[in-house]
Amino acid sequence: MLLFGGDALIQTDISAMHQLITWTSSLLDDALTNLEPTTAQAQLHPDTFIKLTSAAQLSFCKSEHAKALFFEALAECGVDLSTTYYDHFPLRIVPYGTTHGGARNSFIGHHRDTWGSNIHSQINWWAPIYELEASRTIAIYPRYWTEPRANDTEEWRFEKHLESRRDTPAGLKAPYPSAPSPLATVDEADAVKVVLQPGDVLSFSSAHLHGSVPNTSHQTRYSVEMRTINQADLIAGRAAPNIDNRGTERMYRWFKGIVDKQSLETKIS
Repeated sequence: MLLFGGDALIQTDISAMHQLITWTSSLLDDALTNLEPTTAQAQLHPDTFIKLTSAAQLSFCKSEHAKALFFEALAECGVDLSTTYYDHFPLRIVPYGTTHGGARNSFIGHHRDTWGSNIHSQINWWAPIYELEASRTIAIYPRYWTEPRANDTEEWRFEKHLESRRDTPAGLKAPYPSAPSPLATVDEADAVKVVLQPGDVLSFSSAHLHGSVPNTSHQTRYSVEMRTINQADLIAGRAAPNIDNRGTERMYRWFKGIVDKQSLETKIS
């Protein structure tokens, strides 16, 4: 499979994604009292912007309709929904500048998603809600597909993040990280800043080192993402190489079936 060989794919003009964009735009318009979502942060106090957008994120997270639309988008991209498992489906909001850095689900630094799950058959799906530019998008670092980075996977514990998040006010970022982090410098010269159009969907192996591009534009970035695992890939042993993950627990319990809603953990035990 191309993705497990390190390729990243962009599938364009996905009809269900356009429907999701329309639905999400309406949600944000309502939450921000009809202020333009990409520029509203300039017109609101940071605390107000975080409060309003956090409420929109919570509504998005709880929406079965939003998930159903993205599942349709995955099916358009060729995913077999009957054998695919997903973990969660957030609306990520990355404000520009440095005044909103404490918001939950905002800027995410360099990481491999497999550092957290320790499952190398995992695929990332990512799509913008509004137009992007190189200063307001996601970056992938192909050099580190084969070059390890020192990291804290051996020490990081998901339970400590959950405990930290419970003690953090709604809408704000918990002090204990949501995923392991690199302990060595990442060369930004290698960054591939992916610019795709609303309606397009990016997919890549969760083993790729990637992260948010620091938003130096003058528009807030809104995007959606999902991580999936296909049971057929697990059975066949199809996976990306593990070059630097020292975690020991595989987080199958994070994933549930798109169709049957059953935990992946029950399928592989």
